[in-house]
Amino acid sequence: MEHVKSLLIKFVMCLAVVWIILGGFYNVTFGHVLTLSIILTVVSYVLGDLYLLPRFENWGATISDFILAVAVIWLYLVNFVDVTLPVLTAAALTSLVLSLGEWFFHKYVADNVLDKARNERRANHPDLQTEFGEEIEPPSKKKRK
Repeated sequence: MEHVKSLLIKFVMCLAVVWIILGGFYNVTFGHVLTLSIILTVVSYVLGDLYLLPRFENWGATISDFILAVAVIWLYLVNFVDVTLPVLTAAALTSLVLSLGEWFFHKYVADNVLDKARNERRANHPDLQTEFGEEIEPPSKKKRK
């Protein structure tokens, strides 16, 4: 159930950002905005949030989401939208704003979706714990004459 909830949150965020930037500033139709938001949501959730976030933490997943979003938006705009706009600029601006939202979304996913036991095992790995004990005094050496 948590995956469905987080996918819905991510979709609403993607739809809002893509609609405001591409629809508002670059006059991309709502059908293209909706399709692009669905593609971005599914691809970045699977690759960025479920695969890369546990391995590279928030900063690595955010950077990879930016690169992924630029590539997906650029490829979609070049292939499916009538290209009368600066495509790379539109893709980079949209991806930058999406990445800012992704930074906060990754915190939500890490706290509520990812396996908490896996995170606890990584943080409390028994091989990395320190053992405390009492100091043993060496036997005193006798002076030889």
